[in-house]
Amino acid sequence: MIALDGKTTLPARAGLAEALAALPQDTGATGFGADIDAAHEVLLAPDASAEERETALLGWLRRSQPCLFGRLAARSWQGPGASKGLGVDICWFRPEDLARGHAHLAARIWTARAAWKRRAVTGQSSAFLIVFNDERLARALPGPEFADVCRRLADTYLSEWAPLAFDTVYAEALPLEQPDGSLALFKASTQLFYTGAHQRRNHDRRIPGGVVISVNAPGHYAHSLVTRGLAPDLGAAMDFVRDNAHRTIGNGGIGHPDRLASSWHNPVGPGCPADTFSATYQIDVLVQSDVVGDDTRRLGAHREEEVWPSLRLDYLTAKDFSVGDPDHGWSNGLPIEPDALLTNPWEPVVAANTPDFTY
Repeated sequence: MIALDGKTTLPARAGLAEALAALPQDTGATGFGADIDAAHEVLLAPDASAEERETALLGWLRRSQPCLFGRLAARSWQGPGASKGLGVDICWFRPEDLARGHAHLAARIWTARAAWKRRAVTGQSSAFLIVFNDERLARALPGPEFADVCRRLADTYLSEWAPLAFDTVYAEALPLEQPDGSLALFKASTQLFYTGAHQRRNHDRRIPGGVVISVNAPGHYAHSLVTRGLAPDLGAAMDFVRDNAHRTIGNGGIGHPDRLASSWHNPVGPGCPADTFSATYQIDVLVQSDVVGDDTRRLGAHREEEVWPSLRLDYLTAKDFSVGDPDHGWSNGLPIEPDALLTNPWEPVVAANTPDFTY
């Protein structure tokens, strides 16, 4: 198996099919909320076509996804006016793909990921969805077995860092051509969504159909709006991106009986910057073990000891950061040569629930 750089040889992986078969299942009749249950009539139907499945998922994203970037991206097939210029690529897997194992998944993701990055050069796409559409994943109970499967699935994507670790931030790198013809890489977040998040600690990460890895590059998107003439300048583009990120916070109670959100804005006051917020998990950790492994439903309130109170939005700015600053890749592009188009220079960072944690 060859990694994304085309040079590194990865060890063979076995056991994914066995791990999937051993996943504890939610056999209850309560469902996952009316919105997801309706989407499942198509996404979990064995005779549904690929087009029908994609239409069902995109329709759910447009209506029920708390993240406003996700809602915009789901409109990309309606044109740049509907999506505000935010494009997305999708790599889709069904049970028969999962049955073929790690090497098959990794090879297909390698191809789709490389194609996405080449489209990103001209600003056509700033987001990437890897959809593992399987009823066993959709009905899997959160727990250590499910957390292990999620980590295995993440291994098939970020092959340059495999095997991946729990509780770690993994940044993707997305290229964009600059006005002078040079290339620059921007950081992209990698986040996990899954059906079983419904009513759990990270309820705002619920999604129909199984497991989805979502990749989004806000700085790339903002810069591409300028290079494509969809925003007058970088300041205006970053203001738009930041406003959508700001309005996403606290929007995650959709489908919860108590409308319990998993994130909220911090009060503005002495020692509390306006661009910080709190959440019940670290939003950019790809597989957070104590979240994905927790089957306890959250009804009425969250637990204080689970809160991450110092999450930030202030990196979404037109300000120039130095190359050594962790915020640099989010808002400023890292100059590269053409032969580095598919590389990912940002190393994983173990998450820490502290006010000074940056990545």
